[in-house]
Amino acid sequence: MPRLKNRTPKMCRDRRQAIVWIDGQRLYLGRWGTPEAEERYNRLIAEWLSNGKQLPLQSAAAAEPTTVTEILLAYWRYAKRRYSRGEADTIKQALRQVRALYGSEPVTRFGPKRLRTVRDAMIRIGWSRGHINKQISRVRAAFRWAASYELCDVAICRQLQTVEPLKRGDVANEGRTVRPVPRSTVRRARRYVTRPVRALIDLQLLTGARADELVRLRPTDLDVSGEVWTVTYDGSDCSRSHKTLHHGKVRTIYFGPRAQRILKMFMKPGKSLDHPIFSPRDADSEGKRRHGRRGRRPNQKATPKKTKRRIGEA
Repeated sequence: MPRLKNRTPKMCRDRRQAIVWIDGQRLYLGRWGTPEAEERYNRLIAEWLSNGKQLPLQSAAAAEPTTVTEILLAYWRYAKRRYSRGEADTIKQALRQVRALYGSEPVTRFGPKRLRTVRDAMIRIGWSRGHINKQISRVRAAFRWAASYELCDVAICRQLQTVEPLKRGDVANEGRTVRPVPRSTVRRARRYVTRPVRALIDLQLLTGARADELVRLRPTDLDVSGEVWTVTYDGSDCSRSHKTLHHGKVRTIYFGPRAQRILKMFMKPGKSLDHPIFSPRDADSEGKRRHGRRGRRPNQKATPKKTKRRIGEA
């Protein structure tokens, strides 16, 4: 039988010593059969499970100092499990700037002055003021998390809090305010999209739902018992998650008569109730029928053949 990868490591006996193998490391627990060895084993397994099945880093009181890279790597493993994919990617960008400058240094040497240097590097990249302030807050959160697990001194977190945020005029890039797309632009765009995409646009205008919520909507998710159909995103399964679920909020979307007529157009009788109502395959097939086999728009230029793209022939 293949070896199980998700099993809990067991305590083994090596002559008179109790040991356990974790992540390819041989860890000694003490004399076999003693209460002390049993206690060390239970504590080590509990810390291993609490840390996402990873060996915890050494504490701040250990002989060898913990490096900044070790702190960032441990926090990144936590962030991938804790936050959404978009937020985790943003956190990764912030941690990457810190690691590029001070990854090999001991965490005890990372203070407000070095945090300002990291912020200056973000300014040179061209990030906006608001984005830089949020990224610095994410860096502080990483060290605050590390202090809660005794991976660094809590005094480091207090020192990093003394770095004030950037004010208006401190950087050239103030960013831009994202405003709603004019309704006239939406009407013009509807002429160039397929029926499923056009229906999704109309549903967003009628219900205020997010695009990802409508794309993964299934007939089984709808409550059609009343005059107004509803769908509740409460996190009961992966298809019922939403943007603010980690804040403990439950989201309900309401579909009135006009929205119901749009949904009924795509709820085919022979279609499985567990499959999404809007299928990318249907949109792709319609695009090919409308614009030819390659699915090109009327105003889209043809791609040159490979032989025409060779050096010297273009």
